[in-house]
Amino acid sequence: MFWSDFHFDGLTLAYLAIGLAMVLLAVWNGHETLRGHRHWLRFVCTVVLFCAGYGFTIFSGGLKTLLLGWEIMGIASFLLIIFHRDFKNTGGPTLGGPTLGIPAKAFFIYRLGDVGLLLAMWASHHLGRESAAMVSLLLLVTASMQASQLPISSWLPQTIENSATASAILLATLTVQMGTFLLLRSYPFWEHQLFIRVLIGLLGLSAAAMAAGFARVQSSVKRRIAYVSIANTGLIFIEVAAGFKSLALIHIAGNAFLSAYRLLVPPALVAEDGEERFHLNKKTWEDRLPKKLKYTIYMFYTKEWGLYARLSKYLRP
Repeated sequence: MFWSDFHFDGLTLAYLAIGLAMVLLAVWNGHETLRGHRHWLRFVCTVVLFCAGYGFTIFSGGLKTLLLGWEIMGIASFLLIIFHRDFKNTGGPTLGGPTLGIPAKAFFIYRLGDVGLLLAMWASHHLGRESAAMVSLLLLVTASMQASQLPISSWLPQTIENSATASAILLATLTVQMGTFLLLRSYPFWEHQLFIRVLIGLLGLSAAAMAAGFARVQSSVKRRIAYVSIANTGLIFIEVAAGFKSLALIHIAGNAFLSAYRLLVPPALVAEDGEERFHLNKKTWEDRLPKKLKYTIYMFYTKEWGLYARLSKYLRP
């Protein structure tokens, strides 16, 4: 029966509450931005499609239903990214020129993650228990791509920077956290595989450390928010690997509301808050480093360790 593929538990309830809050915030901001504009109806339809995919995903009781919601949500996320391409006014962002390749790159990464999910489904059906490690590894690859973890982590800041606030709220708080949801939903499958747990923890640790450094050198508020979200997601990966599922859910909710708040407040206030913290903490550990080493580290982080350059090399629009 079709309805037997659905499942409701505490994880579903937590994601349902977070999703409802973020969608309401996104619709409210979209209504304020697009009031009386011809794109308002298109935005509402896109959000409805996004909610349908999100609902199928969080209520899924198996990989088939999850894949259905995953695909719908991926298409809706792509439509949210390109939504403001033709929307031009003094208060809304515009997409044009070189930024047109960013949605294509994000969509390609979504589809690449789908390949991992499809292979995991195939292996679980045809290889039996012998494929447990392989299936777990494929699920981890899919989750890492969706959660914008290393090594493919630079697409989220580019996407958030070139999206409107209403779209950015859904992308930064819900779309990215689907990777964590996949790990939590499949937790009973890989919880006894020490290698997978260590790998999840190492991926989260590396992403958290590098994204925290990237966030400190960003001049764009939206890019800074995106990297902070990536760093928090990396910490959530560590919590999931350690088995602290309740703590991970609390962290997911806190990260979602913090990201939404920072996207909704005026950029000037976020910048002033960052400058105030900088002046209050004049001496940092970087100040104790030799100048050449400090400047080298700064340049590496400014160029994001070449991650986006390498991604652009293989994903040309």
